[in-house]
Amino acid sequence: MRATSKFRELLSRDGLVIAGGVNDALGAKIVEEAGYEAIYVSGFCVEASFGYPDTGMLTMTEFTDRAASIVASTALPVVCDADTGFGNAVNVVRTTQQFERVGVAGIHLEDQLMPKKCGAFAGKQLIPKSEMIGKLNAALDSRVDSDFLIIGRTDAINMAGGLPETIERGSSYLEAGCDLLLVTVPTSEEQVREICDAFPGQAVLTINESGVSPTLPFEKYERYGLKLGLVTLSLTFAAITAMRKAARDILNDQDISQVMDRNDNWDSILELVGFSHINELSEKYQS
Repeated sequence: MRATSKFRELLSRDGLVIAGGVNDALGAKIVEEAGYEAIYVSGFCVEASFGYPDTGMLTMTEFTDRAASIVASTALPVVCDADTGFGNAVNVVRTTQQFERVGVAGIHLEDQLMPKKCGAFAGKQLIPKSEMIGKLNAALDSRVDSDFLIIGRTDAINMAGGLPETIERGSSYLEAGCDLLLVTVPTSEEQVREICDAFPGQAVLTINESGVSPTLPFEKYERYGLKLGLVTLSLTFAAITAMRKAARDILNDQDISQVMDRNDNWDSILELVGFSHINELSEKYQS
């Protein structure tokens, strides 16, 4: 089954779907090993992996190249942050085509003015609703596989228009034909409930560690009717925290023993990255 169809089938089931957020292929393998059913490529985390904040510093091809390596590493469907589409509606045509070609199951496009910012940052600006609808139409018209998911995203909720503008924009984006709607970022549990009520069966939220949005148990998101939850930052933040501590401990101790003692063992890491599979291929094809 194509990744697009697999993801559609997953979303057609009752209940909440959780996608584990990663920035590279190793993260995707870890998420798959843990038992998640889908993978989310977080723009914040990809930019961080290049040493940048989430302020639109990377190009479209840097994103699609990373997405391609992630897709190749996993059997799970992958949904990607495609920022603003990296330009106007014409740029969105190529952006959609490139993400689809590398094998992702879907993308989300946001209504911020370029250069964009992380949804949790202050100082964002929005493009006119009509311009965003044009971008969504460009994405919808450009996909070859009708199962390729187009998720509209609005950042209106923490701006002057608040929830009313969020609902107005979101409803217009869904009427234009996008499959789901991502709202970034609600700042209270009440806003989470109101978003899910406004877009039943089509609401997507980021579940992250920004300190701006509430972090609720998954059972609550499911009870409110959230369709897709994107665990955006937790795994990358955990990796950063662990590497920082390990780097300090090694330098302070002048010894790697303490760090190695708490790491996963050598064999399990070799298995994670597929060493046994490479050995099998070597044995199969050796002359």
